Amino acid sequence: MEMISKPLLSASLLLLITCLLSRLLSASRRNNADVEHYRRIPSPPAFPVVGHLHLLKKPLHRSLAALAKRYASDAGILLLRFGSKPVLLVTSAAVAGECFTIHDVALADRPGLASRRLLTEDFPSISTANYGALWRQLRRLATVHALCAHRLAATTPARDAGARAMAARLRRRAGAAGSPVAVKAAAYEFVVAVIMAMVAGEGMTEEQVRRLKEMTEAGFAAAGAANRQDFLPAALRVMDFGRTAKRLAGIATARHQFGQSLQQEGSPEPIDDVVIRTVCLSLLQAGTDTSSSTIEWAMALLLKNPDVLKKATSEIHTIVGTSHLIKESDLTALPYLRCIITETLRLKPLTPNHVPHEASRDCMIAGYTVARGTMVLVDVYSMQRDPNMWEDPEKFMPERFMDVNVEGDGRFMMPFGMGRRKCPGEGLALRTVGMALGVMIQCFEWECAGEEVNLSEGSGLTMPMAVPLVALCKPRAETESLLKTLW
Repeated sequence: MEMISKPLLSASLLLLITCLLSRLLSASRRNNADVEHYRRIPSPPAFPVVGHLHLLKKPLHRSLAALAKRYASDAGILLLRFGSKPVLLVTSAAVAGECFTIHDVALADRPGLASRRLLTEDFPSISTANYGALWRQLRRLATVHALCAHRLAATTPARDAGARAMAARLRRRAGAAGSPVAVKAAAYEFVVAVIMAMVAGEGMTEEQVRRLKEMTEAGFAAAGAANRQDFLPAALRVMDFGRTAKRLAGIATARHQFGQSLQQEGSPEPIDDVVIRTVCLSLLQAGTDTSSSTIEWAMALLLKNPDVLKKATSEIHTIVGTSHLIKESDLTALPYLRCIITETLRLKPLTPNHVPHEASRDCMIAGYTVARGTMVLVDVYSMQRDPNMWEDPEKFMPERFMDVNVEGDGRFMMPFGMGRRKCPGEGLALRTVGMALGVMIQCFEWECAGEEVNLSEGSGLTMPMAVPLVALCKPRAETESLLKTLW
């Protein structure tokens, strides 16, 4: 073969270099023309393999809020990596609104985390099911048969009866002189009784209530984005550090057995038993822990703010009186009680980062490209404490909601989510929490039992109190006669 001449080789190299420079210049021009579409989302420095997992501390919502404050600047979003999983943390109310309006369908999926698969081995719940036919069926059944306005109105007597039973139990536990009471446990019994009456037409034994509470709290503690093992490489997950996988499998087995033990009312539709069991468990697990935690947080905040408790007591005694127990129909006439619930949900949202979403396709959010498969978390906790939106944001001040349209004022509240994956149980939750607090305030005096109330927040999908609230409960003298009729 003839040797290639030096002039020809030089000309070829020059042509090649010219082509490469031309391509680079063309790409540069495209980047400059579409700079908004190719901007990099703000992100902290990451480590190989673990990504940003080393930056996450408990409780997770506070750790994420601190990262957002440091790195997100004014972008409204922050890109993290949990292992190899890209995670978009939404830190702006405006961006959250964009996510769940314009991109609502694109972000309607749930991440396929290992913990989710282990916890729902037989069937996913309403909150964990991916967006599609199964999720639509589960949500429709829950809404039509339990959570729509008509069904809520029809089941009002069950909640009134549950409130009477709760008042009687508190009276027995407190005695005439008063006694310390575990507030969440008392609230949990009430919420379970109410939901069971709605979905099964009968109550639970004390053993069933205990099992459900343990199973639900353990599941929420390991669900969502709080379980780091979900984001480790598969080879490391096999080692099962801390026996997490074994624990989750045990919870899944308990969940299955508990669902099997439930006796559901017959459905007018030809529905598989597994589907009915899943809807019942979804309502029980999602509704009991979140509602009872909200009741506990509200009582803790009231004990820390006795002037608010006094004002709420005055409202109930003036409007409802002390001769008969508060009913659900009375709640609409108690605006200050309603403001207490709203302010509690502002400071202590049900899920501070919401149930994680996942992008099912590439989309543009706030001018940035968000890739398919990215997990999306919403920093509701920080948004609802934004000093640019709220006066004295850390202060418990129910008066801020009196005669105020929050959305009309441009302030941000999203404790139940937004868009098509918004919690369908909002109406039930507000009624249940309102009845529980109404009875506790109307019929009993509450004081700190020993040390000052500890408002530290725990970790998990929901935000429990790190130190469960135990308060001194004493029947009010003016409602003693009423309470005796409830025995």
